[in-house]
Amino acid sequence: MHIAMFSHYCPPHAGGIETVVDALASRLSTRHRVTVVSSAWNGDAGVTRDGARTTWRLPAIHASERFGVPYPFPTGSYMREAMADAATADVVHAHGALYAQTMMARRVARQARRPLVLTEHVGWVPYAGAMLQAVQGAAWRLVGDATLAQSRAVVALNARVGDWLAARVPSCTPTLISNGVDLARFLPPTAAERAHARAALGLPADGVLGLFVGRDTPKKRRADVVAAPRAGWTLVLAGAPRSTRADGIVDLGVIAGAQMPLLYHACDFLVHAAEGEGFPLAVQEAMATSLPVALRWDPGYASTLARDVAPGADDIAGTLRAANALAADATLRATVAARGRAWATAHWSWDVTVAAYEALYARVIGSAA
Repeated sequence: MHIAMFSHYCPPHAGGIETVVDALASRLSTRHRVTVVSSAWNGDAGVTRDGARTTWRLPAIHASERFGVPYPFPTGSYMREAMADAATADVVHAHGALYAQTMMARRVARQARRPLVLTEHVGWVPYAGAMLQAVQGAAWRLVGDATLAQSRAVVALNARVGDWLAARVPSCTPTLISNGVDLARFLPPTAAERAHARAALGLPADGVLGLFVGRDTPKKRRADVVAAPRAGWTLVLAGAPRSTRADGIVDLGVIAGAQMPLLYHACDFLVHAAEGEGFPLAVQEAMATSLPVALRWDPGYASTLARDVAPGADDIAGTLRAANALAADATLRATVAARGRAWATAHWSWDVTVAAYEALYARVIGSAA
């Protein structure tokens, strides 16, 4: 099987969708031919080939990044070659209904008469500004609804997103497929490994470290976490360019994907306060490493995680209180850590995720024959 996968970005650009696309493409390429079409970042335009996987990184305009919206517009170089490569695929798989790369995927699927699969990771994003909300609404009406209508199959990461998509386009019946996590890579640390991780990242050797991972955008609620009172613990920030200098805060900036296990090993708990998520990859990775999580709950998460696995609340204030409770109680941290690791090993396997996508591809290819 030849799978063409379209994504707004892939590594080295940091982000949850990028990490998922890279992991899925890499694992699928052990049994299939995979072509990834994405955007260049920091001058890495061109094509790379690794076994059965080909990755096209097209030069792009990144103007929306300054508004906290990762929406690259691809330009001409390599586009013809990438589209020709994708047109030979048996199935076309787009990530995110609204991206310019998804419009490219729709064009390839239509012209080559190939089935289109869409994975919608987040659905409606609750941006704070009225202008961004209006632009998002127009994008869904003009682009997203048509993408849903053209897709032979639609995947959602949680029930909230799936229900929202089905309400927009009645013919859309989303399939729920959770992302996996590399359980062999994201392992609980020993005491020595924790000490090494703190030293390697330049973090305090002693004291309780609470971790926040995410871009500096309103929906991630980074500003709320930074401003919240902390009861005797240090906040470690990662995932956005360094911008915060304050007592009790260490801003590590953007961390490469290869260093994420080290980052989780160094800290004592994760606080995840974002809203409008599919299901947060950072939460999956943290739990796999036995890092306890204070989680802002979304009802859609219930299809992926039992609520009692991670302490938290429905609102930002309650989530921050849960973070302070974890910081103050080592026994509670150990209990929550054990629950999280047990849940991750039982429910989040990339093998299961890849098999679900393979079955979905086979079904839509068969129905198109």
